Amino acid sequence: MDAQELYRQGVIAIREQNDLVRGRDLLVQALKLDPHNDMAWLWLARTTSDPARRLELVERALRANPASEAAQKWRAQLLAEQHPAPPPVTTPEPAPSSAPAPTQVPEVPVAQPAPSVIRPLQRKTVDEPVTPAEKERIAHLMDRAEIYREAGEIEDAIALWVEVLAIRVDHEQALRNAAGHLWKLQYWQDAKELVQRAIDAGTRVPTIYLTAIDMAERQNDGIWARELRERVVALPVADEQLVVKVADYYLAHYQSPTAYDFLERALKAHPNMPTALIKLGDLQQESGDRVEASRLYERAARTGARGKTRKEVEKKLRGYVPVLTDRERGSVWLAVREAVGIAGLYVLLGWQDARLDLLALGPRRWIGVLISLLGGYLLVTATSSPQQRPLAGWLGGVVPPPPPPRGPADGPAVPVPGRALEEPTALPMLSPGVRYGLGVAGMVLLGIALALVLFHTLDWVSGNRPPYLPW
Repeated sequence: MDAQELYRQGVIAIREQNDLVRGRDLLVQALKLDPHNDMAWLWLARTTSDPARRLELVERALRANPASEAAQKWRAQLLAEQHPAPPPVTTPEPAPSSAPAPTQVPEVPVAQPAPSVIRPLQRKTVDEPVTPAEKERIAHLMDRAEIYREAGEIEDAIALWVEVLAIRVDHEQALRNAAGHLWKLQYWQDAKELVQRAIDAGTRVPTIYLTAIDMAERQNDGIWARELRERVVALPVADEQLVVKVADYYLAHYQSPTAYDFLERALKAHPNMPTALIKLGDLQQESGDRVEASRLYERAARTGARGKTRKEVEKKLRGYVPVLTDRERGSVWLAVREAVGIAGLYVLLGWQDARLDLLALGPRRWIGVLISLLGGYLLVTATSSPQQRPLAGWLGGVVPPPPPPRGPADGPAVPVPGRALEEPTALPMLSPGVRYGLGVAGMVLLGIALALVLFHTLDWVSGNRPPYLPW
């Protein structure tokens, strides 16, 4: 074990197991490896009842760390016990021996840390790199704070955590520890100040916002809680994990309407968050609106979700019908894709007509395939894609009127089996006359294309009429 682990084990043996012998042995081993650990010298002093030996060990702690207030107070107490003297009348003070050393630790001013620490000039967040020296300093401070915490010196530990926050304002562990212990000690304003400073610096650490919201809720500070929710929504870079965690917090506290409103506002600012869309869809499903839930799941699938999120979306969509949106209605590519399928069929027909030899298709059949592609596109446009952008607008299309709104008595919309759900549209649609014309033109072109790709077969049939045909 290293020096710190030996120290920790020694403190545990003394405090929790009351085993002074084992604690002394572990501390001695720790000090052999790290003689500059002032706290180890102080704990070693607690393992002896000899005042002279105890004073010697406390002075060793002071040599290791002259700024140690605990060692200074204990040394003054031990000296006063050896040479008791009445305090001067002009400046009365309680004798140092009136209380043991551990009870004097809370006198350290923790509620209001030093201005140089509580108001740091640097406000680096986790998004900003620290220098190697700062990184080493943070690790050192966190290790020492853990030692103080295990030793029960919470005030000293808090001071070290705050010093870490002077380097990195949103260091997650330091902020959680410092704010948590300050809150337990009822220094609520100091805890809120540490958290608010990280938020003002632009942190995107989810737990910091959750901690701040929890503080606001505990103090019934609705204004601060609302401001925090607005900060989460207004973050310039969408942090989906943060949004979902805030929503989960509200759901865990039986605040479904608040969670619903928060998710809607977050998605309005950042529409491409699949996990947030799934969460909002789940809320719609719980309320009985399967149409809206299906629409949200479809949106989540279209955001390009990957991994576990993609699998979750696909699983939820298995029980729902698809939703037709303006993205599909106005897509030229979808119409072209269907036309390519028709042209592929004509390629197969031409291949068969050329006696299964692609190299023998010839220009005549390939021209027929190209004409089938155009004819298929016109037919698809007339039948299933009359709102393509910008074709529908060019050909005089108009936006169809919206369906009549559903009243409260109508209840949530129910999907019709075999039919896609439809979102309200804002795209113009081709008139029936134009669609009819495009459909007829497409059919004519497909007929011409068929004659071109099957010319060999048609010639053979026309020259070898079956006897049962009348012509």
